[in-house]
Amino acid sequence: MIVKKREMPVIIQMLEALLRRLPKNHPKREKIIDDLMKRMAGYNGEKRLDYYLSFLDEKEFKIFQDLRLASGKYYFQIDTILITTKFALILECKNWAGTIYFDQTFHQVLRTNNEKEEGFQDPLSQAEHQCRQLKGWLNAHGFPPVPIEYAVVISHSSTIIKTSPGQSQIFNKVCHAHRLLNKIDSLEKFYQADYLNVKEIGKISRTFLKKHVPLEINILKKYDIEPTEILSGVPCPKCSDLPMIYEWGKWHCSSCKISSATAHIQAVHDYFLLIKPKITNSDFRSFLQISSIHSAARLLSSMKLPYTGNKRYRVYEKPQV
Repeated sequence: MIVKKREMPVIIQMLEALLRRLPKNHPKREKIIDDLMKRMAGYNGEKRLDYYLSFLDEKEFKIFQDLRLASGKYYFQIDTILITTKFALILECKNWAGTIYFDQTFHQVLRTNNEKEEGFQDPLSQAEHQCRQLKGWLNAHGFPPVPIEYAVVISHSSTIIKTSPGQSQIFNKVCHAHRLLNKIDSLEKFYQADYLNVKEIGKISRTFLKKHVPLEINILKKYDIEPTEILSGVPCPKCSDLPMIYEWGKWHCSSCKISSATAHIQAVHDYFLLIKPKITNSDFRSFLQISSIHSAARLLSSMKLPYTGNKRYRVYEKPQV
């Protein structure tokens, strides 16, 4: 059973919003596009992993995706974790294509793809560290000790996996996505005793959800972009041109001539992603390039956003996911 489901990462939504609102000739566009492609590749790899997880017994396995927990002053994030009465399993998914080489001398991964070689942080070390952090977290919250295993899952079935001579033991911890269920079967045969009961798993599940802390990112600061560089206006849902013009209760595109009654919704979402998680009538009019305070009030009200204050002091807030 998936207790916490994987959602589209907020940073992907932020990057998409940035690309909608940066000038075509902006010097950061190429870097942002490259980062977006990498993030999307990782997200798609995780979704391929989710396909295989869907075959697990829902009664036996509790699945948590994109879980971020506090560990002292810091946080640790786990792509996917499975909890059973007998063991827990942390899964670190990698969407690497080509040939990957696990260098166990320097604990890094070298990837060769399209005649280009790149180095990456060793995901085995990363997953091992997550195990230590999770053990400490469970202990700190009063839960009984449970064996915690980890695996690095390569989502591309065509990826060639190599390592140094004499280091073949890493293949006990690394597998392609299509072999994941076999890996889990092996763990089920190895761990026979129950370390947790159903009630304890339920309590762990509730505590995971309660203690999960979503990652907050200031995307403009990350790319050293000033708010004044962000293009305002409502983008056309068909041709992406902006700004659309608001007349007679609809948004009109001067480029492709379509009309929309709801095009402002994406613009407000962009504002929440890029500027701040709260918006006033004045902010709305400035960012969406609309002059009427009454039209702005009607459009904001139609979105059913949570808010505080009344009338001209009303502040609308980004909905909680």
